[in-house]
Amino acid sequence: MDFKRLQILREVADRGTVGAAADALRVTPSAVSQQLRTLQDELGVVLVEKSGRGVRLTEAGRAMATAAAEVSTAMARAEATIDTYRRGWQAHVRAAFFPSAAEMFLPGLLHRAQSVPGLRLEACFEDPGVAGFAGLAADYDLVLAHSVDGPEVFARNGLVVVPLLEEPLDVAMQAGHPLAARSRVTARDVVGYPWIGVPEGFPFDAVLKQIEKQAGAPAVRAQLYPDLRVLEALVRAGHGLSLLPRYTAVGNESRGFVLRPLVGVAARRSIVALLRPDVAERTTIRDVLRMLVLEAEAVATGTREGDSGHLAGAASVPLSQNAR
Repeated sequence: MDFKRLQILREVADRGTVGAAADALRVTPSAVSQQLRTLQDELGVVLVEKSGRGVRLTEAGRAMATAAAEVSTAMARAEATIDTYRRGWQAHVRAAFFPSAAEMFLPGLLHRAQSVPGLRLEACFEDPGVAGFAGLAADYDLVLAHSVDGPEVFARNGLVVVPLLEEPLDVAMQAGHPLAARSRVTARDVVGYPWIGVPEGFPFDAVLKQIEKQAGAPAVRAQLYPDLRVLEALVRAGHGLSLLPRYTAVGNESRGFVLRPLVGVAARRSIVALLRPDVAERTTIRDVLRMLVLEAEAVATGTREGDSGHLAGAASVPLSQNAR
C-alpha cells in the first residue's frame, strides 16, 4: 500500500472534489484519478464512484481516508520524536487570522516568534464565517477561528481544537448616551434604541437576537455593516448602539464611545486555533501554539481596562482531537 496514494485519497475526502485535490497537490486531475484507480487495484475495493460529472467516496473510501489521516498523524508523531534528537525545525509556519484576532494576537506573537532563530511566521487574512473556518485547516498550518456558540461548534472534521480566549461582547454607545452613566445594561435597557449591527448570519447577530428574545421586543437595526472599525465609527457618531468584542474595542474608548457589560444574555465569543492532527504533532507548531496561548493570556490579564474575562488553556495547550 503506497502512503502517497493514501494521502491523495485523504485530500479528495477533505476537499470534496478531484479537481480541488489536484489543485492543492499541484498535479492534474487525471493524475489524481490515476493514483486513485491504482490504489483501488492494490486494495481490491472500490474507493470512489461516479456522481454526476464528478466522483464521490464510497463507504470504503471514507474509511480509508480516515485511516490515511491516522497514518499521517502517526508519521508526524514519529517525525516529532526524531526532532527531539536532531533538533530539526519547520522554518515556515502559515497561520490564518480573522481581522480582530490579528489585531489582538499578531503583534505580540511576532515578537515571540522572533526569539526563535530561523522561524518565519506568515500571517494570512481570512474571515470566512463560522462554517468556513474548518475547511481552511487544509491550507494553513493553523487557523484562528471564533464563534458565539462556544468552542464545541468546531468539534468536527477530525480537527484539533485549541481554546484560546473567551472574549465578552459589550454594548458600545456614544460617550454622551443616556445609558453611558450605568455600569452595566440589560436586554430591556438597550433593545429600544437603534442598533448598528452586522448582516444576518454573522456571529454577533445571533447575540442581538438573544437580546430581542430576552427583552421580548424587536431591535431596530439602523445599519448593518461587517467591519468592527466601521461599527465603532457609527457608534461614536451617535447613530446607535452596537455589540463590540471587549479586548479589541476597549483601547479605542477614548475616541468617543464607551463599553458597558451586558447582563442576562450570553454575550461572548470563543476564539480557538484549529489544525489538522498531524500538523499539531509537529514540534514547531506546538511551540507556536504555546506562544498563542501566552499571547491570549496577555490579552486577558494585561493592562487593558475592563473585566479580564475567562482565559481558556493558559497553563497548557490542550490538544484534544475530535473524532470525525
